[in-house]
Amino acid sequence: SAWLVFIGLVPILWLSGVRLFVNSALTRRRKIVWSAALVSVGLAIGSLLPLASIRNKFLLLIAVLPLLAVVDIKLASSNRSFFFWFRACAFEVSTVFGSAALTRLVLGICA
Repeated sequence: SAWLVFIGLVPILWLSGVRLFVNSALTRRRKIVWSAALVSVGLAIGSLLPLASIRNKFLLLIAVLPLLAVVDIKLASSNRSFFFWFRACAFEVSTVFGSAALTRLVLGICA
């Protein structure tokens, strides 16, 4: 089911990119700011959308993730591989939608 895909993919994709992010050349401050921005977007999404919509939008983005990686390759003009950018995008998408889902769950429990 779509829920199994969502629950299974978010942690796998997040873990595949988190090590890449932690070991990136970004300064500690930039890593913190970028992480906070991703979580903030997730908090906003989670406070606005129902859980099923969060899941569906995540699955849509995962379906176009290879295209997002190609766009990053073109924009960055770096020597990084497709797989590098795929993992980077996967980390970002999973951070946003994981935060959104957790926010929605907390709001549902506290309501």
